[in-house]
Amino acid sequence: MNKKIYYISGAITTLAFLILALFVKIDFTHGPFPFDRPIQTWAFHLQSSSGLTYFFSHMTNIFGDKGGIIVAVLLALVLYLLFKQKEATIWFVATVVLSLALNTVIKVIIGRERPDIHRLAAFANEAGKSFPSGHSIFATIIFGSIFFICLGKLKNRSSKILLGILCIILIALVMFSRIFVGVHYPSDTIGGFLEGISILLLTYPTYIKYQEKSKKTN
Repeated sequence: MNKKIYYISGAITTLAFLILALFVKIDFTHGPFPFDRPIQTWAFHLQSSSGLTYFFSHMTNIFGDKGGIIVAVLLALVLYLLFKQKEATIWFVATVVLSLALNTVIKVIIGRERPDIHRLAAFANEAGKSFPSGHSIFATIIFGSIFFICLGKLKNRSSKILLGILCIILIALVMFSRIFVGVHYPSDTIGGFLEGISILLLTYPTYIKYQEKSKKTN
């Protein structure tokens, strides 16, 4: 594995995140970027569909505070107990904890207020700051981890591509769910994705290093 590719990619996504965060901090702590509003308006029009409202409301709740903890614990247990992947479990748990800690600090530093329009009634009292989207970070960590852990185990290139596409779709659905229910700007979800993927890319080589060491000792 060429570790430099992951470090360089991680550095690029980190830089992109920092630039976006800087723009938010300087000019957009109380409002949207120009590209945010059309997407918000489109999402608002989609709220007229009861089916989409049901789907995206549940999607966002699954990766919320309580649902997210349950998902993370279950995945960690499956990795450790069912698949006997000790290194993968440690890496996954570490990325989840790191992402939660970073997100908490960054939200306070940036201090962006949540959108105050187009909210679904069930999410009218959503608290906390807006940038970056914690749900988007968490979804990126969850599905990104699954992809990277499976990457070395799938031998077929088409299988890797299909898994990658599936993970991207699931991440995108969680990101859009936060816009749909009206509690995040699109730029918040982009920031969450960039933060999450940066953590994965910069830590994945370390996971592979210890996984290879474990194989040699066993």
